[in-house]
Amino acid sequence: MNQVELLAPVGSWEALEAAVQNGADAVYLGGKAFNARQSAGNFDEEELKRAVAYCHIRGVQVFVTVNTLIGDEEFEELGKYITFLYNHDVDAIIVQDLGVAKFVRDFFPDFELHASTQMSVHNLEGVELLAQLGFKRVVLAREMPIEEIQRIQEATNVDLEIFVHGALCVSYSGQCLMSSMIGGRSGNRGRCAQTCRMTYSLINMKDRQQVRSRFGEYLLSPRDLNTLEYVDRLLSSGVKSLKIEGRMKRPEYVATIVGAYRKAIDQYMVKGVQLELDPDLKQDVTQIFNRKFTRGYLFGDRGHRLMSFEKPSNRGVYIGETLGYDKNKRRLKLKLSGDLTKGDGIEIWTREKENSGAIVEAIFHNGDKREQGKSEEIIEIPFKSMVQGKLPVYKTTDLSLLKRAQESYQRKEKRISIYGRLKAVVGQPLQLDIWDDEQRYVHHEGDYIVEKALKTAITEERIYEQMVKLGGTVYQLEHLEMVLDPDAAIPIGQLNQLRREAVEKMDRAREKRHAKRDQSEFSSSTIKAWIGRGGQKADHPMQLHISISSIKQLQAALEYKVDRIYYRELSTVKQATALARDAGVTLIPAFSRITRMEDMKSAYRLLEEGGQEGPILAGNLGALEAAKKYKKSTIYTDYFLNVFNSAALKLLGGLGVKEATLSPELTLKQVRRILEHSEIPCEVVVQGYLMLMVMEYCPIEAVTNPKQKEGNCSRCRNNQFGLKDRLGKIFPIMTDESCRTHLLNSQKLCLLGHIPELYKAGIRKIRLDFTIEDSEEVKETIEAYRETLDYLRKGNEALGSRGAVFLEKMQQQGLTKGHFYRGVE
Repeated sequence: MNQVELLAPVGSWEALEAAVQNGADAVYLGGKAFNARQSAGNFDEEELKRAVAYCHIRGVQVFVTVNTLIGDEEFEELGKYITFLYNHDVDAIIVQDLGVAKFVRDFFPDFELHASTQMSVHNLEGVELLAQLGFKRVVLAREMPIEEIQRIQEATNVDLEIFVHGALCVSYSGQCLMSSMIGGRSGNRGRCAQTCRMTYSLINMKDRQQVRSRFGEYLLSPRDLNTLEYVDRLLSSGVKSLKIEGRMKRPEYVATIVGAYRKAIDQYMVKGVQLELDPDLKQDVTQIFNRKFTRGYLFGDRGHRLMSFEKPSNRGVYIGETLGYDKNKRRLKLKLSGDLTKGDGIEIWTREKENSGAIVEAIFHNGDKREQGKSEEIIEIPFKSMVQGKLPVYKTTDLSLLKRAQESYQRKEKRISIYGRLKAVVGQPLQLDIWDDEQRYVHHEGDYIVEKALKTAITEERIYEQMVKLGGTVYQLEHLEMVLDPDAAIPIGQLNQLRREAVEKMDRAREKRHAKRDQSEFSSSTIKAWIGRGGQKADHPMQLHISISSIKQLQAALEYKVDRIYYRELSTVKQATALARDAGVTLIPAFSRITRMEDMKSAYRLLEEGGQEGPILAGNLGALEAAKKYKKSTIYTDYFLNVFNSAALKLLGGLGVKEATLSPELTLKQVRRILEHSEIPCEVVVQGYLMLMVMEYCPIEAVTNPKQKEGNCSRCRNNQFGLKDRLGKIFPIMTDESCRTHLLNSQKLCLLGHIPELYKAGIRKIRLDFTIEDSEEVKETIEAYRETLDYLRKGNEALGSRGAVFLEKMQQQGLTKGHFYRGVE
């Protein structure tokens, strides 16, 4: 069985120590910029250098996250940063942005690339495409079951990495615009505002009535992933790396979770079977942090078994219930079901939304003050808030667990085995060779010339006694050979100095893992030359493209002149193609942003039927690779590929893409800059409900089918539902043919009033995105934009009558201009 890597999250120096000392094989961390966890402590350049040295000496690899979208204006700073990482021996970088991948491959071809889960890779074809682009590892989407993962690993030489523990995103990672569109804080830029952890209610949009949930109001808040008891199946899948989430977690969490998985992995590797885990170990994993646990999509948990409807934050462990409150003493009486210690944190779950919590300052049992209360005892604790009735109590912090976790990395040192050979020949310099299990070899010759003993010669036992004194280092001497003249005299101080200097050499040898790398430099002129000018000719009229989601919408759209139609409902694409052909319009099948293995079978059939000439719109990297395999001559890419810079367009153009839709998170200024350098035409979405999330989880089914009965989840076919947030905004829900849930923005994007400005910026292809609109909405939208473009073609920048009426209607309903004028953090 191949050795699997245990990969640990690190958000601070203390967390780094916790990860390494508890058995991580590798760590992933972020710098102060360009990483998807900007709220973590992260590492400045000096700390990064220290971190790499600390880890490498201890045999641990360091992967740095550069996993955000990058604007053209940021590439100069990015270039300097990646040069720094390369020159200071970082083992690999984790990236999301295709443009960043292009940059690294062009300038640092031997720098190992890992594809972030933000790339939304969920099929074999996506992995194959990234392999062609030089990626050594792919972090797969968390929605994938272990069976699919194993099939992919069997079909590729690319290393696969999967999340096995920690927080889950309810949306496919990299496909969530919710935080971005609501508050301007983009998850794709490392600023996620955790909007999925807010309260929502399910609304029937026909009558605007709430559909009551029996379980809680946190309808988008997943539980935490925990696969500790399935390590055997994880290892037998063949994946390279088991990844723990948690760069924003405290060091004690990192220590506890890494230590638990280390024990489970080692146990399986030695015994070859999954043994029953220590109950105390499982209790520690639960206590340190949980939102309730799920096995996740990895092992088939869906719906209610995936979600934490009642509470979006740490639940702790149930510790007992309240029995009463003494107003005079301000003490709370508890019946314990587990041990409680002074200094522990507790939370009382009230029937209202706000729970009460406290640190246990003292414990009283039968009037006596104690340090600890035992299970089944009735105790009293000081408590400021009035509590009535029997309420559940949870222990959210266990002081003894925190202390044990801290001791695991503050008082212990991971030991590295070394071996030595000492040579002490009279008349020659004192010499010491040492080596490790990774075949690193150090030779050190001291300044001291071995002298002949006048009285008592030094013994092998005395030399060995000095050589094993490695307490202040990470090393442990396993064996020492000696070539020793029987009459040699060596001062103890010289032996100590020899040992210290040899060990320092071994430190330096272990620190430098990539000695063959050439030291690189980077300048602004380099990046300017690389980006180039390029640019597309802008001497033609603006084209009107539309994206359609149903036959009814298509029938309405065909009454008007449009330049291109994308069609998303692939089950009816043959009928749609015939309708479009009769109208003299080319219909372009639009492959979803999620095309799993079963979906890909249908996709291949469609590609084959379309022939090489038939164009397609690829919504994910796997669909793009499938189109390449069929040698499609015309491939367009959707905005789901998160094209945020001209470098990404260079890469796509090199893959044969003819045109790309830009990210809706770009500002108009950024779009203008991209168009100045782009080597392929670009399209911009200007109208419609932007898709904020795509989920395997369905909130409609979760609320309306509380007993989780199979085959009872078709309510979305006859009703339109939405999610209402705490501010009263409603986000429509759209489900697709594969029963995936697409959460739409509460307001439509509408840039009708800015078309002349877009034209002046160089934009020549605009798209209207239709999702849940009825036929009349489709018609009036196309009419308004068609009229506006016709006016513009004649040199008239004013809105016509249809455009003015439509824009006023949009303004009354509430519209958004997206990020065209405000940008994202």
